[in-house]
Amino acid sequence: MQPCRTWTKTPCYSCELHLKPQKQRDFFSVCLKTFLVEIHSQRCNFMQQTRENEVSERIEYFDILRALAIFGVVAIHSSSTGLQFSDNSFNFNFTVLWRNLLNFSVPMFLAISGFFLAKKKIKSSRDYFSFLKKQIPRVYIPLLIWSLVWLGLAVLIQNKSVIHEIIKLAIFQSSGPYYFIALIIQYYLLIPIIKRLASNRGGVILSIIVSMAMTSAIFYLRYYTDISLPLIVYAGNFATWLMFFVLGLYLGSSEQIKISNRLLVVLILAFYSLSCIESYVLIAMFHQAGDAVTAVKASSLMYSFVLIILLFNNQNLVKSKLLKKFGEMSFGIYLIHMFVLMAATQLLSRFYPSLQEISPAYQFALIGIVMLSCFLAISAFNSTFTTKQNQLVGFK
Repeated sequence: MQPCRTWTKTPCYSCELHLKPQKQRDFFSVCLKTFLVEIHSQRCNFMQQTRENEVSERIEYFDILRALAIFGVVAIHSSSTGLQFSDNSFNFNFTVLWRNLLNFSVPMFLAISGFFLAKKKIKSSRDYFSFLKKQIPRVYIPLLIWSLVWLGLAVLIQNKSVIHEIIKLAIFQSSGPYYFIALIIQYYLLIPIIKRLASNRGGVILSIIVSMAMTSAIFYLRYYTDISLPLIVYAGNFATWLMFFVLGLYLGSSEQIKISNRLLVVLILAFYSLSCIESYVLIAMFHQAGDAVTAVKASSLMYSFVLIILLFNNQNLVKSKLLKKFGEMSFGIYLIHMFVLMAATQLLSRFYPSLQEISPAYQFALIGIVMLSCFLAISAFNSTFTTKQNQLVGFK
C-alpha cells in the first residue's frame, strides 16, 4: 500500500478502511488537529486584518489633524500684517480673534507626537539609545539641510555675517519656526521620564502645573522686566508645552479623559473667549499686540488642551482625502513654508498692494498661495526623487 500524497506517513482515506481500529483513531486525530489549526489560523488572520484596518483609519484621522495643525501654523505666520493697523480697526480686531483661534497648532503637533510614541517600549538603556538613534536624525537632518539653505540665502543675498548665521543654525533659529525641532528633540531625550509622568492622571495634572508655572514666569519676564526673551527660549523649552506632549502620551496609552462632547464644546468656547479677553487686556496694558496674541498664555493653553481632548476622543469627526494628503506632507510644509511665504508676500505687495488694506482677504490669499505651492513642490519632488532622498529633506 502506497502512502497518499497529502500525508507522508498516513494512508489516504480510501486506504484507511483497511487499517486497524487504533490506526483509524490516530488518523482521525491528525485530521481533527489539522482542521482546528486551520480554523485558528484563519481567525488570527482575520483579527490581524481588522487591527490593521483600525490602525489605518486612526492614522488617516491623525493625518487630517496634522493638516489642520499645519494650516494653523501657516495662517499664524501669515497674520502679522493685520496687527499693524490701528487697534480700533476691523483688520486689527479680526486678526486678534483669528490669531487666538489658531493657537492650537503647535499643541496639536506635540499631542500627536506623544500619542504615537506612547506605544514605544523603552525598558532599557539599549532601547533608549536605539530610539534616539532612529528618531533624532529623522527630524534633525532635514532641519539641517534647510537651515543651510537659509544660511546661504542670508549670506549671499542679504549680506549677513557667516558667523551670525552659523550661530542661528546651531540654536535652531535659521528660521523662526525651527524652534519646534529643538522642542521635539528635548521630548525625545526626556521620553523615559515623561512616559512615567503620563502613566496616570496625576501626572497629567502635574504637567499642566509645570506648563502654567513656566507660562507665568515668561509672562513676568516679558512684561515686568527689561529682559527680551528670544523665541527659542520662551517657545523652545520643553516645560512650556509639556502638558500637550504628556496629554498625547496619556491618550495614546489607551486611556481616555471621559468628558461629554457638550461640556468639551462649552469649555472650548469659554477658554477661547478668555484667551481673546486676555489678549485685549494685555494690549491695553502693555501695547505689545504681537506678544499678546501668542499661544504662550494660560487661557490659550487651556483652550488648546480641551480642543485636543475633543478631537482625540472623536476620531470620526472629520474625514477628507484632501486634508489627509496635506497631513502626510505636513512636516515638509513646515520646513519650507517660510520660503514660500516670503515670496508670496513680495508677489502680492508688487501686484496687489491694495489687498493688504483688507486683512482677512490678504491673509487668506497668502495661506492659499503657500499651501498650494508647498503641495505642488513636495508632490513634484516625491515623483522625481527616491524615497531616501525625500526622507533626507523631510518630504516623506
